[in-house]
Amino acid sequence: MLMTHILAELYDCPDVIHDAEALAEAAKTAAQSVGATIVGEYEVRYVPHGLTIAIFLGESHIVLTTWPEFNLLLVDILLCNPEMDPQAVVEQIQQQICPGGQMVVHETPRRIAAHP
Repeated sequence: MLMTHILAELYDCPDVIHDAEALAEAAKTAAQSVGATIVGEYEVRYVPHGLTIAIFLGESHIVLTTWPEFNLLLVDILLCNPEMDPQAVVEQIQQQICPGGQMVVHETPRRIAAHP
């Protein structure tokens, strides 16, 4: 099976990147929009600032990590169901969290198999 692993940087994000609840809600809403099943979530707060929000899916994960001192949000998305569009997920997260910012997306193909 071949999947697309998305890593993205969202630049020039507003102060909402300080809000763990808003970040988690954006990731969960985006996951549900493509039919993903949420099975758990976890939050880590860093000192003096910054957050990582992990949303665990029946189909893999969405992880959001903030670098507030740079107004930056890093996004990691892997969906193990090829019918689900990770690009749609990252675009929805951008619209909810960083609509006026710039986004750079890196797509990496991932082969899920016993051998290369």
